[in-house]
Order: sequence, then structure tokens, then C-alpha cells
Amino acid sequence: MSAYSKIDEVEPALLFGTTGELGWGFTLWSNLLDDEAPHRKLLERFAQSRSDLVLTLPKWDRYEDFVEGSLKSAKYDVHIYYETILSYLALWSQDLEGIITLRQDLLSVALSA
Repeated sequence: MSAYSKIDEVEPALLFGTTGELGWGFTLWSNLLDDEAPHRKLLERFAQSRSDLVLTLPKWDRYEDFVEGSLKSAKYDVHIYYETILSYLALWSQDLEGIITLRQDLLSVALSA
């Protein structure tokens, strides 16, 4: 059973949801909240599975929420934002092809989380 109940399609999106640059994004939604939220573990597992990825996240905190980071490779440069209390992971990029590729690459890992 997946930790994610819904994974949105890529669509036009603002960098910070309601403000910021226009680009492309998609969101993964989970019913697991707070310290059960799967977002950091998913991102770390995904980055470890691919030697070309550089994942940047702040140091883990037991009560983390409102987390920003990035995921970079030759294929994509993506802004990461997740909330543990509302349990969603939003990924954004100015590059449509890059965010579509990331979604495809991330899907198999997310669905097995």
C-alpha cells in the first residue's frame, strides 16, 4: 500500500503556491501526518537510488514542517516544499520537460513508499 493517497498531474503552478514565478509543478498527498509523513524518507530514498541526484534539505528536526529544499540533476532542477501537518509534498520547476521527467522517475518510488 502506498503512503500517498493522491499524486497530481503536472500543471502550471506558481513557485510558492500563490506567489512567485510561474512554472510547472505537481503535488503528492498523504494521509500520514507529522512524524509519520513520508516526504523526507521518499526524497532521501529517491536521491540514494540515483548517483546523479543532489538532494538539499535542511537538517532533520523531530517537529519539522514547512520544509524547503531542492533536487538537482542533469535532467532537472526542482524546488521542493513539504508540510508534515497537512502532509503534502510539492515539486516545482520552470522546466516543463524536467518536471515531467521527475514525476515519471519519482512515481515508482512514491507508489512503493
